[in-house]
Amino acid sequence: MLSIAILVALVAAIVFATAKLKINPFLALLAGALVGGFALGLPVDTIAPTMTGAFGATLGNIGLIILFGTIIGVILERTGAATAIQGVAGFAAVWVIGLIVL
Repeated sequence: MLSIAILVALVAAIVFATAKLKINPFLALLAGALVGGFALGLPVDTIAPTMTGAFGATLGNIGLIILFGTIIGVILERTGAATAIQGVAGFAAVWVIGLIVL
């Protein structure tokens, strides 16, 4: 039960740090992981390897999706297609771009 309370407090702190304090989300997540490691009682010498291993596993799973999404976004921006889609679709621009990506 204590672990869940720590997790909820960490998520709230990360949201507060990014939304209200305007801290870079990556730094807020990094600090949250570090504080969470200490709060959950992980040995000090295993906190950094645990963080880097989890980050590497996550990036390995979604890295290509992020890469291709970024490439498509840059292409849409540089060709002016994003502006054209917004002008035609208005409020539904997000849905149109989502359908194009599919």
